[in-house]
Amino acid sequence: MKRILSLGLAILMFAFLLTGCGEKDRILYKSVNLNKFVELADYKNIKVDTASDEFKKVYDSVVAADVEDLDLYVQKTEGKVAKGDTANIDYEGKKDGVAFEDGTAKGHDLEIGSNSFIDGFEEGLIGVEIGSTVDLNLTFPENYQSTDLAGKDVVFTVKVNYVKTKEAQKPEEYFGKMGFKTVEEYNKDVKERAISGYLIEKVLEKSKVKNYPEADVEILKEKFTDIMEKNLKSYYGMTLADYISQTGSTQESFDKQLLDEQVYPLMSENMPLYAIIDEEKVEVTASEIDGVVKDMLEDYGEDANVTAEQLKEYYGEYYFENILVSEKAVEILKKYADIK
Repeated sequence: MKRILSLGLAILMFAFLLTGCGEKDRILYKSVNLNKFVELADYKNIKVDTASDEFKKVYDSVVAADVEDLDLYVQKTEGKVAKGDTANIDYEGKKDGVAFEDGTAKGHDLEIGSNSFIDGFEEGLIGVEIGSTVDLNLTFPENYQSTDLAGKDVVFTVKVNYVKTKEAQKPEEYFGKMGFKTVEEYNKDVKERAISGYLIEKVLEKSKVKNYPEADVEILKEKFTDIMEKNLKSYYGMTLADYISQTGSTQESFDKQLLDEQVYPLMSENMPLYAIIDEEKVEVTASEIDGVVKDMLEDYGEDANVTAEQLKEYYGEYYFENILVSEKAVEILKKYADIK
């Protein structure tokens, strides 16, 4: 069964291309006393009333997260596509009868009216019968980023698989898709995850991060910047310096925004959890992190053709360390909590 995180746990799941080295297995906060940086809440006396309205909100949010993450919405398979619908489509684009690069996809969710496709694509699907296939004769704009397609006539063959409604499926309809044998088993798992999320919420709510370790700030700042640089180059063919210039910003203001909006909020969420395992003298080992990677590999399945090293390279070891630290912190919180 996959590790499904919720609320505070989900916050920690960020993918950075980060690899660890040095005398300890842990990547962050290896050489600092977090007590100097965090006023940690009393994590040993948290009360959890699972019958309360407050807990029910957390429980419901876990279910909603499952629905959102796994796309467990009621599917409309009859009728016609309308503006505002989210249509699940397969499409193939051809120029002069030949499929062009990046013009084909299956199972793509497209909000009709979002203007995320070229002119005429979304409009051409309005009124189409769900389940049918239509050819859209379109023309790419003259200023399109690909010179091979700019101003060219193309044909998109589009099949509308279904329209995704905003109504969530009931657990009775999807528990099997999540690997559970009964809906009761799923509900029990949701309750456990809700308890975990509730405990972390309370710790974060009542803890205070006074300052941030400079070395760890630099680690995260470097990795956020690295990710942004790679994304800019991959998607837009520009450098970070080009981006800063085009947005009328400066390197100094960019760095400040990165710290204020990305680095510090992330550290505020994970430092209290690291502080808990430090307080309890709980270690994080490389073999345990490898176990988290192995679990994710099992979720992908044998047919995915993905290796552990590829997962580490893609997500970064920091991602897996955060999952592990979260789990260890939750174990500690549950041990001390008054749950009824």
